[in-house]
Amino acid sequence: MNFELKSRKLIRLIVVLVTGLLTPLFIFWGVSGSVWTQPDFQALDLFYRLAVKSGHGPKLSPRIVYVTITDETYAYFGKNILDRADMARVNSVLNELGVEAVAYDIIFARPSNIDSDRKFAESINELGSIYLPMAFAYSKKEKSFKWGEGIAYERFRSDCLRRPVEKGAAMPFYATRALMQSDSFAEAAFNFGHISAFNDSDGVSRHVIMLLKVGDRYFPTLSLAIFLDYARVPFNKMIVDWGKKIVIPAIKGGILEKDVVIPIDDRGRAFIPFAQKWGKGFKKMGAHRLLQYFEDEDLRGNLSEFFEGNFVFIGDISVGTSDLGQTPLEPDVPLIITHTSMLNGMLTNTFYHKWSFRQIAGLVLLIGILLGVSALPRSSWILYGTGGFILAGTIGLTWLQFVHFSLFPVVTVVVSFLFIFFGLIAGMEVAVSRERAFIKNAFSRYVPEGVVNQLLANPELLHLGGDERVITVLFSDIENFTSISEKMAPPDLAGLLNEYLTEMTDLVLDHGGIIDKYEGDAIMAEYGAPLPMPDHADKAVRTGLKMQGRLKELREKWGEKGLPEMRCRIGINTGPMIIGNMGSDRVFDYTVIGDAVNLASRLEGANKRYNTYLMISEFTHKYLTPGMFSTRVLDVIKVKGKKKAVKVFEVCGETSEDMDPNLESFHKTYHTAFEAYLARDFVFAREKFTEALSLQPDDPTSKQMLARIDALNPDELPADWDGSVALTSK
Repeated sequence: MNFELKSRKLIRLIVVLVTGLLTPLFIFWGVSGSVWTQPDFQALDLFYRLAVKSGHGPKLSPRIVYVTITDETYAYFGKNILDRADMARVNSVLNELGVEAVAYDIIFARPSNIDSDRKFAESINELGSIYLPMAFAYSKKEKSFKWGEGIAYERFRSDCLRRPVEKGAAMPFYATRALMQSDSFAEAAFNFGHISAFNDSDGVSRHVIMLLKVGDRYFPTLSLAIFLDYARVPFNKMIVDWGKKIVIPAIKGGILEKDVVIPIDDRGRAFIPFAQKWGKGFKKMGAHRLLQYFEDEDLRGNLSEFFEGNFVFIGDISVGTSDLGQTPLEPDVPLIITHTSMLNGMLTNTFYHKWSFRQIAGLVLLIGILLGVSALPRSSWILYGTGGFILAGTIGLTWLQFVHFSLFPVVTVVVSFLFIFFGLIAGMEVAVSRERAFIKNAFSRYVPEGVVNQLLANPELLHLGGDERVITVLFSDIENFTSISEKMAPPDLAGLLNEYLTEMTDLVLDHGGIIDKYEGDAIMAEYGAPLPMPDHADKAVRTGLKMQGRLKELREKWGEKGLPEMRCRIGINTGPMIIGNMGSDRVFDYTVIGDAVNLASRLEGANKRYNTYLMISEFTHKYLTPGMFSTRVLDVIKVKGKKKAVKVFEVCGETSEDMDPNLESFHKTYHTAFEAYLARDFVFAREKFTEALSLQPDDPTSKQMLARIDALNPDELPADWDGSVALTSK
């Protein structure tokens, strides 16, 4: 390895590059106000799941118990709604069992049956330590609170709003209006806390707002209200150091042996310390089981062990009523887990704190210096080796920090490292050889730019052969182009075709695809190559929709000029393909081959049979983001030359677009009919296909399916009948 230093000119350039690359990073962070980004938290979710799975997550307090209201609970009560008289029974049993406190994750906002409400209010009063939640709309900007009338608002004003000891510059969320408990319950409750949800921009519940500001005072979240009462720490003794931490002090007369410290950001949000997934965490018992076991004297003693001295959270997790959300550990879980996880963190004094701006800036500065020093030797491998070490070290540091309850912004640091690393390499490359820019620009005229970039970075790729990967390929072809070409003079035809191909090519490239080749009026494009693209199927299908939309606009434009009307058919398939350089040693082409490619080409032609213009295979359909596109099943086909049947779909648009109600009904009816057809329920299938045809009388698919059913003899169908039709043409 060559440790000889580069020339003085390059050394000076390296110093300038490192300084110039670090400066915009620090400026950007200063302007944005934070080094933390959403991708940082998304990356940390992976470490979170691994840490919890391997036993390195927060400690689990045995003093938290769920009482859940499930579908079985409603069945036990024999009611479709939650009867407050039944919940009064639950409260009475918990009172008998000597629980520490009970917290509801349910807002009883309006009166119901008078007798039921009376019993429920009495049970709240008798138990004595019941916490009821309130929900708030809130704003980042200072706004006045909309006060209402009644006991709930009176108690909220007089008993719930307090001032802690504040330090630092506060940027709290301001409550603007509230959803309160019904007055009779608000009057009986021991205390209150807010359950106002906060989701990160990606919809994941990672943080909780510890305090909401109302006027010049604050209202705590439910878990904080419970813990302050339990610890016997008055609200006005709590210290809020904005942007740093909330300190619940160990005071005289309290039960804490040491301060409980909750790290917060400048808006008072804390990172939620989830100790386990929903099914593996705190103890749970259905409300109906609680009542059943309590009625059995032999089991009542076990209930005491289960509940005595514990904090009980009651929530409705039945289907259709549960407040579900996504946490870093799992999707679609009852969000009552956010409140129990926060209380668990306070009971165990276990919270995650984030790296500060100063710490992160110092680390990135050190990375810049290390990369600059490693770039000084003539051998580039020293720089590459240092880069690899820093990257691996960053991942390792992230894990080490996480298991010690410290959150490290791995994406920000990695992106900063990559920005400096590749900026340094790019700057040196420009200085060493400007000819490379000329070669790249010239080469890009014939080969997609993505291929050029990969070849420049990896010259070893300039060999014949390729790699197998799953990508998506799109074929398009103009309908009846031969007839159109016979009616136009060659120069006019060439101009029309070039305008069409230019418009369609721009759409392919704008959506991340590459043009493989043109064959007359046909276009072949790939998505997911040469660089991987996780949403390659989405990009290809969206391109197809955009192509059809743009062609509609062009038809109007061409029609005004008296030019022929053109339509194109598009076929899209996803699957394993060989992609790479194909050809001779001297002349080759970057392309794809394989059965999956051939199928896409056949699907383009199959549109003609069904009078459709955008057909995809079941394989592409599988890779689409659920709920993004509106599709309808067409048929199960065997393309020419293939024995395996493939289910095909028509893409009708994106789900964000409005669909004609009649057409939507048609799609649902056709889908029902087709599923019945595949299940050999031909009588029902005929009925539904006929109904579909009544909704869309010109639909050829429904007519074909009815004709196919008429031609079938159910008694003679083979055991392996799959309902497919063999296409005899390409």
